[in-house]
Amino acid sequence: MNDKEKSLTALHELVETCKDGKKGYQDASEHIENDELKTILYRLSQQRSLFEAELKDEIRQLGGNTDESPSVAGTAHRVWMNIKSGLRGNDTDAILEECKRGDKAAIERYEAALKAELPQFIRDKVADQFKLIKGAYNQLTEFQQHPE
Repeated sequence: MNDKEKSLTALHELVETCKDGKKGYQDASEHIENDELKTILYRLSQQRSLFEAELKDEIRQLGGNTDESPSVAGTAHRVWMNIKSGLRGNDTDAILEECKRGDKAAIERYEAALKAELPQFIRDKVADQFKLIKGAYNQLTEFQQHPE
């Protein structure tokens, strides 16, 4: 696999990770009663949607097809799908734990992508998104420790 193919594979995996995060946060926001937290989760869903669009732009710049998706991307999807079990009963702590677990998986995916041989302009975009995902994780942790 050449560098371009490696870059495209890494970007496709991140697109899938962002899609899953977008859906997971959207689902979570619909099951939270706390208005402040509902807004935070909805905003994070929108952020992941933006990340997805940015990554697709990078794929196109490399000459890739944004409709393709590697089969290995299912890992992050499975992590975020577990949020469904945390949504039962509108348990805020359970929902936050599932969101944090999804973000931990996203952080691992981004760390792996940053180890790949990405062109610098793509590495910069991925690094910026990575920082924001870590910030989201920290924000959820802080909210969970100090809910009001």
